[in-house]
Amino acid sequence: MRPIRMTIRAQIMIAFIVTFAFMAGILAVNYEYIHRLSRSMQLFEVAGELNSTLLEIRRYEKNYFLYGQEFNYEENVTYTNRMAMILQREKEALVEAIGRENYGQALKYVEEYSAKMTQLREASCDVGDCAPLQTQIRGIGHNLLLLADEFLTMERRAIDRLLQQMKPLPWIGLLMLVVLSGFILFFIGERVIRPLARITRESEAVAQGAFERITPYGDAKNEIHHLVSAINRMMEELEKRQEQLIQSRKIASIGTLTAGIAHEINNPVNNLSLILESLVEDGDNMDNEERRGLYQEAMDQADRTSEIVKNLLEFSRASHPRLEDVDPSEVVEKTARLLRNEMELRKIRFTKEIQPGLPKVRTDKDGLQQVLLNLFMNAIQAMESEGELKAEVGLADTPDEIRIDVVDNGPGIPPEITEQIFDPFFTTKKEGVGTGLGLSVSYSIIEKNGGRIELASQPGQGARFSIFLPLAGAAFSGE
Repeated sequence: MRPIRMTIRAQIMIAFIVTFAFMAGILAVNYEYIHRLSRSMQLFEVAGELNSTLLEIRRYEKNYFLYGQEFNYEENVTYTNRMAMILQREKEALVEAIGRENYGQALKYVEEYSAKMTQLREASCDVGDCAPLQTQIRGIGHNLLLLADEFLTMERRAIDRLLQQMKPLPWIGLLMLVVLSGFILFFIGERVIRPLARITRESEAVAQGAFERITPYGDAKNEIHHLVSAINRMMEELEKRQEQLIQSRKIASIGTLTAGIAHEINNPVNNLSLILESLVEDGDNMDNEERRGLYQEAMDQADRTSEIVKNLLEFSRASHPRLEDVDPSEVVEKTARLLRNEMELRKIRFTKEIQPGLPKVRTDKDGLQQVLLNLFMNAIQAMESEGELKAEVGLADTPDEIRIDVVDNGPGIPPEITEQIFDPFFTTKKEGVGTGLGLSVSYSIIEKNGGRIELASQPGQGARFSIFLPLAGAAFSGE
């Protein structure tokens, strides 16, 4: 038989229903004991009332025997009637407590007692001897007193027994409540808290930019399963949108690079044209060595053009992020070549300081180039003309990281906006110049690759963007 699959909501409802039923059971047991105790207390009061009434009957009986006063007889009759009334009033309770036979015997004793007292009053003790009749009355009174004492003792024992039975009830209830609470906590922890903690743990990688799928938890009807599925769909969509955003930034960067690239391609093309013109006009008059030199020069210019186009195509193509061992200095030099003409046009002096013998980093090569291009372009646009741009590559203070610094001597960034500089669509550029996405995308790319990016800047003293990336072989949860 297949187990019934239920939602977490249904399971929690069942757990609380069980808890409610358990509490209701405890309350019912306590109520039953309290009800029985209350009933025994009432019977104990009845027994006490019967006993005290009987004592009054015997007292006035004794006084009447001694003094023969009419007052004592009347009080005796009054208390005897009261006792008969109590027996009639509490019939059901007394029958239940002492049994129907004992109850009938008590009524019989009261009736006999009343009759004998009346007979004694009407008898003339001067003529006849009243001693036997008084003895009978004392015997009946004694029997009634024994019944009353037995009833009183029985109810006292019943109350003591109930109290003894009720003593462990609070502890039993507490123990069962602790056990049930432990079960409920374990149930909620296993069914709700633990899966949510697991989702939170695995979602932290998403916050760092690593869009790793979360393994579905529980059956298909479980809310946690639906939540995991929704998070996975969200991650797929976020990854897709981020790739689109990165690609759109590449296209925007290409637009900025167009003038410089056109100029750079134009130079080797012009050189090719001049070489071919020389070969056409004077080729017949040249010796083989000179002609071979021109051919080689033409091939060099064609290779240069091909390299420029290749770099541009490599940068512009859409690619899925792929972690690999990358030489950071090579990426810095390659990015600088893409912007060489842009820097020449703006009269920006570019220098690089690369620590020798650096190990490789574990990162996405195209993503790192995109980040460096964004930082270089921001620095160039901030300086406008005749500035100095510097790239520094070396080991970070921690032994498992490489640090890449992009430094400019531009106007710097005001302290009040440094916390917003990586926010999407935040820009200090003029309208139409920037979209406010470059640094946001760069921050996301570096974080996704297990690194971080920091800013140090003072107004009027330029800006320094520092990229920290893990070395190849260093642990990274997003890999």
